[in-house]
Amino acid sequence: MPLDLANTSPIGPKAPFADLPSDLDKYLKDIQGNILKSHGRDHSQHLFVQFTDPAKAKKWLVSMAGRVTSASKQWNDSLQRRKIFAEAEKQPNPAAWREAQLAQQASGIFINVLLSKKGYDKLGMPAGQIPQDAAFVRGAQNEETISRLGDPPVTAPAGHDQWEAEFQQDMHALVIVADDSPGKVAEEAERIGNEVGKSGGKIAHREIGTVLRYGENGPVREHFGFVDGVSNPLFYAADVEKVKPVGGIRYDPSAPLGLVLVKDPGGDKETGYGSYFVYRKLEQNVAQFNHDRFVLATAIAQADGREAANEADKELAGAYMVGRFRDGAPVVKFASENGGGEEIPNNFDYETDPNGDKCPFQAHIRKTNPRNETGSPRERDARIIRRAISFERGGKVGLLFLCAQSSIQSQFEFMQKSWCNDPKFLRPEVKPTPTGMDTGLDPVVGQGEAAEQEWPKKHGEDERIKATLKQPVMMKGGEYFFMPSLSFLKKAGA
Repeated sequence: MPLDLANTSPIGPKAPFADLPSDLDKYLKDIQGNILKSHGRDHSQHLFVQFTDPAKAKKWLVSMAGRVTSASKQWNDSLQRRKIFAEAEKQPNPAAWREAQLAQQASGIFINVLLSKKGYDKLGMPAGQIPQDAAFVRGAQNEETISRLGDPPVTAPAGHDQWEAEFQQDMHALVIVADDSPGKVAEEAERIGNEVGKSGGKIAHREIGTVLRYGENGPVREHFGFVDGVSNPLFYAADVEKVKPVGGIRYDPSAPLGLVLVKDPGGDKETGYGSYFVYRKLEQNVAQFNHDRFVLATAIAQADGREAANEADKELAGAYMVGRFRDGAPVVKFASENGGGEEIPNNFDYETDPNGDKCPFQAHIRKTNPRNETGSPRERDARIIRRAISFERGGKVGLLFLCAQSSIQSQFEFMQKSWCNDPKFLRPEVKPTPTGMDTGLDPVVGQGEAAEQEWPKKHGEDERIKATLKQPVMMKGGEYFFMPSLSFLKKAGA
């Protein structure tokens, strides 16, 4: 019996220390990890593979099937880790006992293998075994894709924006290697690279990712300094139960499996499921973001009769742009930082802010997740599952953006094109502005012509100021991939 992808109830046990039921585990043994839940490691390498000898490359894929981390193994590794942390609290020296146990019962390197449409074609896979999402089939380099998303061209004359040279070539496969130890990641990545070189392929490019945190074990942040990855859809009942609020749900973070899983046409007929992944290297211009934040903060200060912006103005300006303060506190609920720690507020919607007096309509998190604001079921169907990690190389910083979904065209592309890049979204669908001014682009990841936007003069009041912000994030290259089932990998050489 296939998985019920439309079932809106979270899967698995609610109890944090319970084992998976066998009827669910058989599916999770065939689904790669990092789809239903992030791998959670702080270091990773992304190896972009080009196939040169299809016959040998197929055998390499088969060899990787036994090393890829399944969703079942990920669950069991996480369960073991939770038990260690819980037991540590009963010990005389919890930290020392915990570290010793974690070293003895290490989870092992986390590995994913993904294929692009060009990769399937290069391998000569039968048409019936190739995923058919329209966006996946055309790929990220396709002119239609670039036009839809407002991306820079793959190549352009000197002095114009274009993709990094490494991403201008064909990418057939992507191998993700992750662990909390950068040394172990490097060793495994080198081992895989050598194997690929002997098995009908080569590593065409690699990216190195490192999680940024507030404090040693604090929440994840990105290079602009804001807490990141707070509001991902949740699929496991234990994860939903963990964040279940006291006093009722204003925003439901759960999601049906159909938001992220699709049948793998090349996998086992019963248990074979996979997911489409968008990969984008997003360079963050921190100086530009801070300049925009200062421009908006100055406008806020001058509207209040002060010549120069103070720190509170700057923090509020950043929160207007992102929709949260740097510590994660949503600006729709708070006028200053009030989140942070492990309990970052996420149980909120915009019902109390219908005119954007607290959180501007163009704020990044309001643009990308309107939280029931438009009244359309499309909102929840368009959610993406973010699996990004930060990078820093050659003086450049940014995000190695990865997101999973069941349809690239209906989820990521729709969100980027119809929400982030559409200057008319969200305001006209909620309340038309008396001045006729559009909402404008998402000030973080929106792509298009910069234009003047309206912002609250004071938090929670209806008077507006105007400011024009520029684009602080630049897309530098990427590709669309499919993360196949383990059953597909096992028989790829047949």
